[in-house]
Amino acid sequence: STGIMKRPFNPTTRKEQIIEAADVILKQVGTQGFTVDKVVEYLGIAKGTVYKYFQSKDDILAEVSTKALSQLLNYFKLCEQNTPHGLEKTKASIMSCYYYSIDCPEYFELIVHMERPEFRTQSESHKKMSAKLQDHFAEHVRLQQKKGVIRKDIDPMVANYLAWGSCMGMMQFLNSKRVFLQNVEKIEQKDLMESFVDVLVRGMAS
Repeated sequence: STGIMKRPFNPTTRKEQIIEAADVILKQVGTQGFTVDKVVEYLGIAKGTVYKYFQSKDDILAEVSTKALSQLLNYFKLCEQNTPHGLEKTKASIMSCYYYSIDCPEYFELIVHMERPEFRTQSESHKKMSAKLQDHFAEHVRLQQKKGVIRKDIDPMVANYLAWGSCMGMMQFLNSKRVFLQNVEKIEQKDLMESFVDVLVRGMAS
């Protein structure tokens, strides 16, 4: 028993508690091990109570992902603030995805899960946070174009999708080939990721 469900709750608080419990469970078992039953067991509530607020497991995970995406946005902002200008700022912005995947592996696994075509959610907060993340990088590109750092013929939102899609693919590749890269090729993950980002950003350079 968690000891947090002993007083009466209004629906908003109950919903928030389910999301908080889901967050805890995600960090313990990962996306693949996550189930509604584990949330129910953790909180000591009826399964029907969860389905009053969420239509599916994906809807619960989408709410947790809002927190995950918000944290990723903070990584973007911090990396950009700590890098003064030029192409290095764009490299730092994209590399922040890599650092995030290392620091927050369960959240990164969740974001990968959400990229799958079968992932379905009605979560408005997830959609808004996803849009915020996309707009942030697109705005970064616009500012870099104004400064003459990035080519003006690249649509900022297209640049966003190119960076996001290729980075997600590369980071999944790095995870699956980690042992091979280190033991056989003697290549460090971070070095390969930095080389990849360098090539990607040079292709965008003015």
